[in-house]
Amino acid sequence: MSEAVWNVAEIKAPATADGIVSGAVWFTLHGVDFPATGWTDLPLSVLGSAVTAYGAIHGGELEAFSYIFDGPYFMYYRRIDASEPTVYIEANCDRDEDRVVCLSTGEIPLEELRSTLLRAVETLHAEIVAKPYAGDSIQIAAKLIATLSGTGAASRRNAQEA
Repeated sequence: MSEAVWNVAEIKAPATADGIVSGAVWFTLHGVDFPATGWTDLPLSVLGSAVTAYGAIHGGELEAFSYIFDGPYFMYYRRIDASEPTVYIEANCDRDEDRVVCLSTGEIPLEELRSTLLRAVETLHAEIVAKPYAGDSIQIAAKLIATLSGTGAASRRNAQEA
């Protein structure tokens, strides 16, 4: 089993033109679900934030953050080894303004992070692609897939800079 998995489930496409895609989205790191199993949120926003953090680390940044949008949760990423890219990840809660509580930590290969993000975004895209009123979300998910697949403009630019 993979050490890190982005999960999406129970995706609900918008019922009206001004609606948003909602559903369950959570991250499992070494057997710990973050923020919780079946966490309800905005999957596209959560995954988009994680893809941005992945892109920063893949592009050579040493540190990055991604955010869970419903609640005081965030993830911290730190690149460990440039020769065999590995990422240290912390799943954190900053509900208490005086301190950050770390709920899970682990190290995973950068490629594992990319592949689990890609599977999650592809699952989300498949759930909404034929739904009415999901046009913007479909396009955003497609761009995230292209980026993670190495076919997006940002991916090509990062590869050229690396």
